[in-house]
Amino acid sequence: MRTILKSLLVCSLLFLAVASLGGRSSEEQIGKEWVRMVEHKKEKFHEKRLQRLCQELELSKEQEEKVSQIMKKGWEKIRKEMKKMKKRVLAIKKDSDRRIEKLLTPGQLEKFKELKQEFKEKRKKRIKEGHKKREE
Repeated sequence: MRTILKSLLVCSLLFLAVASLGGRSSEEQIGKEWVRMVEHKKEKFHEKRLQRLCQELELSKEQEEKVSQIMKKGWEKIRKEMKKMKKRVLAIKKDSDRRIEKLLTPGQLEKFKELKQEFKEKRKKRIKEGHKKREE
C-alpha cells in the first residue's frame, strides 16, 4: 500500500510540473518568461536549420523563403498540438491529485500540499535561473 501511495505521489508531482506551466498570478509571469525563452530558442533553431539547409541544398532565395514559411507553419501546428496535450495532461493531473487526496489522512494531506508547494517553488527558481543564464 505504501509503495502504491509513493508511486501515486511521484506521478502527481510529475503532473504538477506540467500543470504549473499554466501558472497563476506570479506563476503567470514565470510562465510568460518560459514562453519567451522557448520562442527565442525556437527562432535560433529555425535560423540554424534553415541556414544549414540553404548551404547543403544550395537553395535559391525563393526556395529559402518558401522553406522558411513551411517550417514556421509546421511549428505552429506543433504548438497547437502541444497546447491540446497540455490541457489533457492537466486534467489527468487534477484527477490524480484529487484521488490521492481522498486516500490520505489529514496529516498526510497537509504534507502532500507542502510537497506540491515546494516543487512549485523549485520550478520557479529553476526557470528564473535559466532566464538569468540566457541574459548573460
